Amino acid sequence: MNKVFLITGAVPPQTGGELYNYKLVRYLETAGFEIECISLHKKLATKLAKLPIIGNILAAFVVYCLLSRCQGILVEDHFLTQYLWLLNIIQRVVRQQKIIILVHSLYGYDTSDRILIRKWFHGIKHKLRLSFANEIITNSEYAKQEIVSLGITPSIIQVLPPGVDRGKLKIIPQDSNHEKYQILCVANYLPGKGLIYLIEAFSQVNRREFTLHLAGNPHKSSAYYKQMVKMVHELNLTKDVFFHNGADKETIQQLYSNANIFVLPTLKETFGIVLIEAMHYSLPIITTNVAAIPELVTNNENGFLIPPKNSQTLAIALSKLIENSELRIEMAKKGHQRVANSYNWEQTCYKFLSIVQNVDNIT
Repeated sequence: MNKVFLITGAVPPQTGGELYNYKLVRYLETAGFEIECISLHKKLATKLAKLPIIGNILAAFVVYCLLSRCQGILVEDHFLTQYLWLLNIIQRVVRQQKIIILVHSLYGYDTSDRILIRKWFHGIKHKLRLSFANEIITNSEYAKQEIVSLGITPSIIQVLPPGVDRGKLKIIPQDSNHEKYQILCVANYLPGKGLIYLIEAFSQVNRREFTLHLAGNPHKSSAYYKQMVKMVHELNLTKDVFFHNGADKETIQQLYSNANIFVLPTLKETFGIVLIEAMHYSLPIITTNVAAIPELVTNNENGFLIPPKNSQTLAIALSKLIENSELRIEMAKKGHQRVANSYNWEQTCYKFLSIVQNVDNIT
């Protein structure tokens, strides 16, 4: 049986994408594959890549020297393939061995981008990096169509959605100390998550009985986090808006269990695993009508879909759920039904195993 090398970010995983990579590859051990997980998180190569002009060339040589021993099936996070081009050439041309690339996002590329030169540049870049793959794995139909738009053959692209880690998402009895209803957003404090628009929208609604809870990592973008805190003070929301550590799993479980409404005002999302987590906790959802999100949330059914960067429309959607408890219950029920028998890690990992076994058998 062939050996499989996962080339990923942080190990143990720190992001949803890294967790996805790790779960898929670790499952291969159940079929007897020998697994090695290799982290390029904060390594010399990624630092060298920041040098102008020659950065990626130097990074590629350093990575090859580090990973030249990796002879077997390579499973690569697409974000890191910018450092792997030399290794991938050796892998495919000299060793004639297989490469599987996991795509979470085509960074910088958007099929709707009106700046054609930018769209063309990023499209060429991603196509070249994906051209080494025997198989490409992505997490949504939207992401697959974006990859196909690069000119990649659809038959080598497989959609494997993430699962709900139900064992770690325990429903905790509600905290008897909290007197108000709660609106929850679980997202890293980054500009792309649109959290400023949520704070602004919350300031416009009747919040007498509601508080807003934001759970994320303030270190992802300290400048954006400071901007959020400043806005909360300027809008006199300090008694109504609370920031939480998104890395604390017990805190997340408690927040989900106490919440009454879930909001994700993201500007772009290739999947949105927090949305299926929210549905697991039977929460009605307000989120944006972008990218892969309509695959998870149907407008006026299990939530509201709104335009991104629009605090007024977000405030209207919030008001509808704040003022109508029956609507909250109805949407929550439909959302829970949607994820009850789907988005299962076991099913996703088994499909990945089948793909790897098929690749392993190709001569």
